Amino acid sequence: QKKETSSTLSAWQFQNTHGLHKEKARNSEMSSRNGSAGIPTRSFAAGRGKKYIPRMTTGTGGTEGTQVICKFFLQNRCSFGDKCRFYHPDNYPIDRKFVPKDDFKKASMDKGDRTNQSSLERRQFDVFKFKAIDLARVAQDSEPRPFENMQGPFFAMDIECVAIGYGRTKRHRRPCRVALVTTTTDSHDDEITTLLDEYINLNDIEVVSYMTQLTGVTKEHCEGTKSLDEVRTLVREILPKTAVLVGHNIQHDIEWLGLEVGADFREYFDTSILFRQRVPKNLNSASNIIRELEEQKKGKGWKDGSTHKGQTLQQQQSGNLVHASRDTLGDDQPDDSNLPIPTRYRVFSLRHCCIHLMNVDIQESAHDPVVDARYSLLLFVKYRKAPPSMLRAMRDSLHRSPITSSFGSENPVVDGVVLSPLGYKMKAAARFIWFWWMKHKYNREPW
Repeated sequence: QKKETSSTLSAWQFQNTHGLHKEKARNSEMSSRNGSAGIPTRSFAAGRGKKYIPRMTTGTGGTEGTQVICKFFLQNRCSFGDKCRFYHPDNYPIDRKFVPKDDFKKASMDKGDRTNQSSLERRQFDVFKFKAIDLARVAQDSEPRPFENMQGPFFAMDIECVAIGYGRTKRHRRPCRVALVTTTTDSHDDEITTLLDEYINLNDIEVVSYMTQLTGVTKEHCEGTKSLDEVRTLVREILPKTAVLVGHNIQHDIEWLGLEVGADFREYFDTSILFRQRVPKNLNSASNIIRELEEQKKGKGWKDGSTHKGQTLQQQQSGNLVHASRDTLGDDQPDDSNLPIPTRYRVFSLRHCCIHLMNVDIQESAHDPVVDARYSLLLFVKYRKAPPSMLRAMRDSLHRSPITSSFGSENPVVDGVVLSPLGYKMKAAARFIWFWWMKHKYNREPW
């Protein structure tokens, strides 16, 4: 039986190899014939260790024809691009009916090149999604603008922290550097003065990691410096009672230093509120709700004339949206009491705002609290008195810009310290692999 199997395999291999050589000879002859006749020839890159051979048609009487046209290319669905064995003609009409209706992103001739996309690959325009997005924009434009009437003096503060634990919560961090800046004018000129830039002594604390790649702080920077209480006292001496602290997530910096609103300064403002974009929480469900409202308006919906929120369609589209109070302006969840759809805020990082609004990458390497505080103040002074139309254009540009990756997203774990939610999963996976290796290799537990 083994001899029969081996002989059968040998015969199959001979026939397959012989046929492959014959096909190669035909293709080479056909390529030369096509080249002499002016028909474009194609070179096919190797894939998976072998070279793809172009497929040729067979004419009448056994004569060779031209290259077989790729049917998937005609449907705008071929994903092989230049590596395809079949012929891709130029300027050939593409049959639109074969293109997936809701999946134009996947209908690409080359998955790695999106620069020459045709109009068929773009997303179809959905009027109900547009109305849902526009409804969220109108609601944000009608929100109060307390930052416009704020009176200075304005100060910006930023703090860098080291890791004293392996998690990513507040109890696993400790301030190591404090920076405080101010502006002398109420314009967007570069008149920023650095008032304080101090490292904090950490000799009395066990530091797990200085995270130098992120903070730019080393152990030598924190030796022979002031303690946290001394730096806190300096900040209180510099800040006047009428000061307004601004910055991206400035409330966290205030908690780190233990400052009190009304005692050490007058008020504070989180600059991320100025640049965040209000969008539907779920665009698909929001478009379905808008579609139902449109059907109700045409008499095809509910007979009682009310929506799922208990408001009539005319009341919801009248533009009389409820203004969020000043106390709720800083909340993460917007006020959707008079909106037919739920919305949320998309918050942008300080680096994202500086890259796309000021053409400056402030965190190309390690973070510098002086630079971060300076640009936080510059952005606030520049855009706080902008009209709603300018703020809308600015927010739309930030929303449509490419995502700016953070240090934590690119490095979920540094020196065993978790910097993003993905880091917990990575450490759990590494721990599982380590347990498995110790158990199967040495037949014992790792501890």
